[in-house]
Amino acid sequence: MKTLQRKLRMKGIRIPVDGKYGPRTRAGVRILQRKWKLKATGIADVALLARLGIKVRAVASTPAAAPGTAQYLKAFPVNGTHQLTKSWGAFRGSLQGQSHQGEDIMAAQGTPVVAVADGTIKRLTRVETGLGGIWIWLVDNAGNEYYYAHLTDIAPGLDAGSKVTAGQQIGTVGNTGDARFGAGHLHFEVHPGGGAAIDPYPDLIALDPSRGTAG
Repeated sequence: MKTLQRKLRMKGIRIPVDGKYGPRTRAGVRILQRKWKLKATGIADVALLARLGIKVRAVASTPAAAPGTAQYLKAFPVNGTHQLTKSWGAFRGSLQGQSHQGEDIMAAQGTPVVAVADGTIKRLTRVETGLGGIWIWLVDNAGNEYYYAHLTDIAPGLDAGSKVTAGQQIGTVGNTGDARFGAGHLHFEVHPGGGAAIDPYPDLIALDPSRGTAG
């Protein structure tokens, strides 16, 4: 993340180099996107990073968590080239009526999305519905729930009640729902015990196979 911020500063955009994808960094990305006549999403997607000369390592597979490195997740949810943003709590406008309740993982459309734990598909939709578009709710064997939104599609054969294992592909990254026309990404939430969402960033960064390659 600091690499991105330094690159933006080199382009004359005054933002802090603090390693956080906060409002000022998003505003800086939008400034650069407008300058380059791109859609001003405020999201530093893989294409923008490449144009800035920032390499994001491709990942061949999603490893299981080493003991003690993540509290809830057993696998990273995106299996491929990606960028993990820190967007928990960001303002999402009056239409949503709340702050961002998950983390966004930027990746090209069609990048595999996998189960983060052994468990059961609680519910899903293959037709765009609401802000999340095409989405999946997964509940693990301990009762923790995980929400995957903006998918392009869901793996064949999966339905409510289907059993899955950590690392199994369950869908692909997309931009459905309120992400339509924006960059491909996975919106991911963690709900311990099926309750309120918590920031999944600590678990995600613990398992991120590309950690350290773009920050």
